[in-house]
Amino acid sequence: MNENDYFKMHTEWLKYKSCLFDMNTGLPVLSVVLDEIRKMVDDYGKVTVIYIDITKDIESLYGWQLYDKLIRQTINSINNLKKEILPAHTIITLASVRSGEILLFLATDKLGNQLTNSEVERIQYRIKDVIENELPGWEPNYIFATRVFRLGYSFFTKSPIRRTERTIFQAIEKAKRIIEMQKEESRLDRDLNLEYIIANNEIETVYQPIVNLKAGNILGYEALARVNNDSFLSNSEILFSYAIETDMLLDLERICRTNAIKHLPESLGGKKLSINSSAKGIYDPEFKSKKFDNFLHDNNIEKDDVVIEITEKLAVTDYEAFNTSVKILKEKGYKIAIDDMGAGYSSLRTIAELKPDYLKYDMALIRDIHKNLIKKDLLETLIPFTERLGAEIIAEGIETEMEYEVLRDIGIKYGQGFFLAKPANPFPKVSIQTK
Repeated sequence: MNENDYFKMHTEWLKYKSCLFDMNTGLPVLSVVLDEIRKMVDDYGKVTVIYIDITKDIESLYGWQLYDKLIRQTINSINNLKKEILPAHTIITLASVRSGEILLFLATDKLGNQLTNSEVERIQYRIKDVIENELPGWEPNYIFATRVFRLGYSFFTKSPIRRTERTIFQAIEKAKRIIEMQKEESRLDRDLNLEYIIANNEIETVYQPIVNLKAGNILGYEALARVNNDSFLSNSEILFSYAIETDMLLDLERICRTNAIKHLPESLGGKKLSINSSAKGIYDPEFKSKKFDNFLHDNNIEKDDVVIEITEKLAVTDYEAFNTSVKILKEKGYKIAIDDMGAGYSSLRTIAELKPDYLKYDMALIRDIHKNLIKKDLLETLIPFTERLGAEIIAEGIETEMEYEVLRDIGIKYGQGFFLAKPANPFPKVSIQTK
């Protein structure tokens, strides 16, 4: 065999292996361990499958890196339980590569006794307890609590007339259905919770200053929503991410908008008021109505002092309709900002067509920028591009003096973050040392 043939064969082997073993965890996929499971049911007569589903919401909110990390940590926790509660013969596998669906196959308890339903539930509870105990130390600190993952179980027995593989897959489907029932119950609870929050206006508004990094003066304030209860939806990011999946998003955004204007602690005095809107919310007819104009006028706010921050957690599918809606708002005098640049579906096409007044760069680009030359160089190259658009950059999530100093020194004009001032009501004071 020559060298080229060897490398070709090795490459093919790696491709083949990547289909059978998950690179993130090193675990085999289900098809690889079917023979082992078949042998287990032959030896013991009855096998239990525990199905663990890690929510994909984490990947949507925090990115695939943290989602992969959570899967790895969950696998480590389960492996550690082999010493405590799981029998040595336990088979741990994934439903498919890059999956958050973990499958455990076991036939007895730690002492070799036949598994009862109560014993399986005890094992499930212990797995749940171990994984949950790891979550508070995570950064960012997940607010999902017990909803990060769900567990279900089923079992299958040896049959002289049924194909073993089919009984395995049917047992997995039963365990999945248990999880789907749990999810449906949870969805109903959350829908009722969201309806209650909207109906009773359980939203308060806090304001975070947007600061001129060189001069230290305040450009304006971003209005941020906070929920006045300790429910699952009490975190704003979770609240809006969930509302997007329902037909209540516009109602929620209307309340937040109204509160932001109505509860201003003092006159803006010529400063800007930034109000968040989803891409879907831009189509809200209330935005373009005389009623909203009059509401601003009644609260002594000029339209050109209002900045509508469009967050792109939802992809824009109809650019023509979207651009038309934004154009109407601009013609009425509102300023436009694109929020979460670099984190959502923001694209050069979106920016070029919308011609926004402000581009807000996500904290993922700002975090530790003093340690990362690539981030620093990238942001520097965006300054002339932004200037050609006639827009200004606002850096979000400034949390340290070093981040602030780098941003100021490379010419970023505006910023916001905990280092400058935390969101509050009344307006918080800003205190920074300027050169």
